[in-house]
Amino acid sequence: MCQTDPDVTTVLGGTLCADDFYEGQGRLDGAFCDYTEEDKIEYLKKAYNLGCRNVEMESCAFSSLCNRAGVRGAVVCVTLIDRLQSDLMSAADVQRYDELVRRPHSLIGRFIKRQVGLKIKENRSGMRQPSIIGGPINNAAAATSGGSGTTSGNFNNTPVTG
Repeated sequence: MCQTDPDVTTVLGGTLCADDFYEGQGRLDGAFCDYTEEDKIEYLKKAYNLGCRNVEMESCAFSSLCNRAGVRGAVVCVTLIDRLQSDLMSAADVQRYDELVRRPHSLIGRFIKRQVGLKIKENRSGMRQPSIIGGPINNAAAATSGGSGTTSGNFNNTPVTG
C-alpha cells in the first residue's frame, strides 16, 4: 500500500526488539558500554544480514499484549537514521521529524479504511465523503485491523501488505 506513494521510501524487513535504548541497540553513548565501534558495526551488520531493518524497544511488549488479549495488532515503524552510519539524527532528520512520524498514521488509516470497505467518494456538490461498501463500519474491527502480532524471538517479521 505505501509502496505506491512516491514520497515514501518503503522497506519491508524484520524489527529487532531490544531490551533497552543503549546497550541492546548497540549504542556507544550510554552509561555502560563494554564494546567498541567495530563491535557495534559487526552486531548491526549481522542483524542486517538476518533481515533486520529496524531496531526499537516496544514491539515485543505490544505484540505480547495483543496476543494475550486475543486482539490483532501490527507494528509500523519509521526509521529515522541509518545506524550503520550514525547513532544520532542529522539536522535534516530533525527538520523532517514531524513529517516522518505522521506517515504511519496515514498508512494505517488507509489500511483500516480498506479493511472495512470504506471508500471516499465525491457527492454532487464536489465534497468528499466516506461511503461504506458491504455494510456498516464495525468499530471493533476498525480498531483491531492489522497484521498478526508475534511474540516469537527478537525478529518480528510482520509484513505490511498493501
